[in-house]
Amino acid sequence: MMKKPIFPTLVPVVIAACLALCPGASAGDELPPNALRIDPATRNVLSTGLAQRSPGVQPYTANFMLLWANISGKNSETMKWSLLAPADGEYAVEALVKARFGRLNLRANDAPVSSFTVEAPGWDRVKLGTVLLAEGENILELEIPAGNPVSVSTLEIVRPEIAGKNLADAMAMRRTPDWFKDAGHGLMFQWTNRATPPAGDIKPWNQKVDDFNLDHLFRLVDQSGASFVIWSVTWGEQYVSAPIQSLDRILPGRTTQRDLLAELADGLESRGVRLIFYYHYGYDCYHSKDPVWMEASGGYLPDKTKLFGNIEGVLAELGDRYGDKLDGWFLDGGHRYYDTRFDGSPSSGPSTATFRKLALAARKGNDGRVLCFNSWILPRLTEYQDYFAGEGQLLHDGLEQGVFKDGPQKGLMAFGCFTLESKWGRTDKNIPIAPPRYSAEDLIQKITHARANRYPIAINLEMYEDGSVGPQSAAVLKQIGEASK
Repeated sequence: MMKKPIFPTLVPVVIAACLALCPGASAGDELPPNALRIDPATRNVLSTGLAQRSPGVQPYTANFMLLWANISGKNSETMKWSLLAPADGEYAVEALVKARFGRLNLRANDAPVSSFTVEAPGWDRVKLGTVLLAEGENILELEIPAGNPVSVSTLEIVRPEIAGKNLADAMAMRRTPDWFKDAGHGLMFQWTNRATPPAGDIKPWNQKVDDFNLDHLFRLVDQSGASFVIWSVTWGEQYVSAPIQSLDRILPGRTTQRDLLAELADGLESRGVRLIFYYHYGYDCYHSKDPVWMEASGGYLPDKTKLFGNIEGVLAELGDRYGDKLDGWFLDGGHRYYDTRFDGSPSSGPSTATFRKLALAARKGNDGRVLCFNSWILPRLTEYQDYFAGEGQLLHDGLEQGVFKDGPQKGLMAFGCFTLESKWGRTDKNIPIAPPRYSAEDLIQKITHARANRYPIAINLEMYEDGSVGPQSAAVLKQIGEASK
């Protein structure tokens, strides 16, 4: 029987009597179901789903995720986390918040820590000072006084010395290559097992891959003047068009004998076109579900350690297999890596992924690859990445040599990707791909702006099962290519 995610049933934290510190608690003691065991050696993410929330704190859920909590500002509201610390220690606190003008008051074990005015009309990271946690159980409380609307995604706590060490390590691993900044425009495709033909039924997976005509894609790349391609290794379901053993060991039947990815990489390399893989780990999504994979990989377990280990194995094998022909990664669903309680599951295992291990796995075979974890509209979720995913973003301003110098994406290279037609991928049946939403003139203006500000943009096209695209979209891209000569 499938172990379905606990979300959206979010179990409130049962806080110890009087919300008092329990200095006698130890790692082996029974705790409230959502108490979080603090790891002093890493960053700890305090999900809204783990908090005991007052009635006016309204969780916001989208795409099977608890993303944040909204507070209207009509009344004073609170969120309280039960934290089990293995030893006394000082921890720095940050919040991912949005508030045009709001107030946050932080307390630890009923002692005031800080009071902070938030002026972040868009999502941003806010430092709330430091707290002292005692060995045993602690209560961390965030009060949002009545006043103005505030949204809170998570709190993070980390020992200051660990934060400094990790930041230095992440900066040493960061890549900011000129080829990426000056790439101009590229093409993005979410072609997978679910791609449909213009009419009729979808072919079986191996036949679909065997019949895929790469000449359609290469012709489009040549005509459009694209300098890079983002290709979806997976999207929505865990099927890979190559003989990947790490996936076969977890769930046989999801790979293919034809190495379509290798043929793609070879063809692009011969043209001097860069290749970036998009990866979606198969989580339940608004456009698809893959419960068989999620069950086999550990995706439905409250403790996501097994899941992350399996993902690292797949990324490492793909990276090692394609070596220098693979130039980067676009890792989607960043919030699902960042907050392991996005599904409302009780506290078990790490509160966040080890982004360093994921980054190292993704760079197997080519240490110079660029990568991102797509945070959508939220601030950067980790420093162990190189560029902002820019989902739905068409234009960026205020950059310094293609890099955000302040704000929620500080330090990351800018990037933008958007749909040319109506959807990210072709999954409709028996209807043609919609005409492009932008004219060639519109796109040329966007590309010109991107080049001037040293950041790339990816134009996402829907693609039929055989590798062809909508004729109107192809015509627009041909105009772009002719204008860029």
